[in-house]
Amino acid sequence: MLKKLLAFLCALSLTWTSVPIFAQEKTASSPNEEFTKFINEDFKENLEDDYTTLHTYIANPENYDISYDNIHVTLGTFTTSKEDKALLHKEIKRLNAFDRNTLDATQQVIYDEYMDSCSLAKEMIKDKYKYLANIWSSNNGLVNTLNNYFANFEVYNEKDIEAFMTLLKDTKRYSKEAIAYSKQQAKENQLCFDYKETMDAIQTTLDNKDDNEILKNITKEIEALGLDPTTQQNYLDSIQNILDTDYYPSFTYIKKELKGLKNQVLSARPITSFKNGKAYYRLLVQSQASTSTTPAKILNQLGKAYDTSISNLQANSDKLENVPNTNFTSPNEIMAFLVQNYTKNMPEITVPEYDIQNLPDEQTSKNIVAYYITPILDQAYTNRIRFNAKDYGKDLSSIDTYLTFAHEGMPGHMYQYNYNQAHMTYNIQRLFSETAFSEGFAMFAEQEALANLGTYDADQIKLMMDYEALNYYMPSVLDLTINLQALSKKEFLKAYKDTMDKDTLESLYETACYEPCTYLPYAYGYYKIHSFQTKAQKKLKDQYDNKAFVNALLENGIVNFDILDKKIQTYINSVSA
Repeated sequence: MLKKLLAFLCALSLTWTSVPIFAQEKTASSPNEEFTKFINEDFKENLEDDYTTLHTYIANPENYDISYDNIHVTLGTFTTSKEDKALLHKEIKRLNAFDRNTLDATQQVIYDEYMDSCSLAKEMIKDKYKYLANIWSSNNGLVNTLNNYFANFEVYNEKDIEAFMTLLKDTKRYSKEAIAYSKQQAKENQLCFDYKETMDAIQTTLDNKDDNEILKNITKEIEALGLDPTTQQNYLDSIQNILDTDYYPSFTYIKKELKGLKNQVLSARPITSFKNGKAYYRLLVQSQASTSTTPAKILNQLGKAYDTSISNLQANSDKLENVPNTNFTSPNEIMAFLVQNYTKNMPEITVPEYDIQNLPDEQTSKNIVAYYITPILDQAYTNRIRFNAKDYGKDLSSIDTYLTFAHEGMPGHMYQYNYNQAHMTYNIQRLFSETAFSEGFAMFAEQEALANLGTYDADQIKLMMDYEALNYYMPSVLDLTINLQALSKKEFLKAYKDTMDKDTLESLYETACYEPCTYLPYAYGYYKIHSFQTKAQKKLKDQYDNKAFVNALLENGIVNFDILDKKIQTYINSVSA
């Protein structure tokens, strides 16, 4: 969750390709064996694509007839190769060869999600968009991504240790490619990122190199394998050497090269002000909102949702006066309560073992409160949550902290992942990713967790969720406004100068420019799921059951909202028939 913006309570009132709609949809009564073969093969091909993909999802590749010898161990590249483009085109051609009417209901959902994501990817990887990405983003840019990836690396066998060392060495090549990409952006007059924040993050990484989380984590991982002491120490000595000669020198190199580019780094401006930026932004919105709905319509929807939430809070602000905090004193105590009570309004699942750890200083950022690390697919494994105690651990009894663990743990991300593990028919469904659905569901889970406390009445919970949603509605509305209108900072500050202080306005403007759509998955995800629930409650009245609604949301896997729109309507029709 991102920091609260209550100061704005009384201010700021504010056709793209889609999965086809089948008027007379035909569905096969049994699975199409050829399509089953295709998605099983594609699951394997996805995992074989590179080591980082494989290692993210499975621990035992041999169980899927995958050999380590065929896997390319690399951190990847910053642009899409001709080979990758050719593979995507081949994928779309293979999909088009199937008659959708010959697929059963589950396969049709998979087919639709495939077609939608492949069509979007085909557009986004066009050469004309190649140098529009901000690879130095504070949330998902190179610095934090590398530090977080290596500091959370899991080891299942000795081959993983070898791969870890190869990847650690590869940071030297990867950083050189990043600088080459940035230099080309400068030539294109499109190098735009928060220079100071990036340089600060690099310096923090270097300042902590002698006491870094990467070595601490990999030491624990290797020790858990139970190797003989000599072998274990040899591995650790080699890793320390790579850190000293490759990893940290790569950050020194990046710092030096970016310093040389400083005068070519553009100040914050909308991505839509660049060549091809408007078209790229439409694709980015589609990707981050998990829908084919146009940015203009999304702006209208979120603007109305924002106004409704503001009106509710203004009219009923007295109901949130003196709202008590919880009595929890630790993250583990919060999680234990959430696990004990989630089944009051959510379907029961097998609760996994979990582990909560504080983020080390070099990984902390005020933009990050906590995150859930998705476990592997092929064995029971401890679910991990990382918490930014440095910036947000001072008051563990606050409602914000409680909601953070509901969002990341139970009944949020951890719940959704483990529900999928138990209910999906095909492995490929476990690889699908729609950020807006996942984040929207986790925010919906916050609402359910508030009810479980037994401290607040229904009106208070609704108001608290209105307040929570505003933290995403407002910056998303501004993001869409800034980028759709390509507003300069001067124009933006002039237009909104009476709504909030200048520093806050500048911060929001910079986020919308440097990291467009940052808040959108949360805002639109919650908006859609809340809309689904409201519709189901109004249509079904006394027949509405929250557990059945959650099943209807999750039973098709993590898919886009164009698919869910139809599935929720089918659920409503089946109950009311």
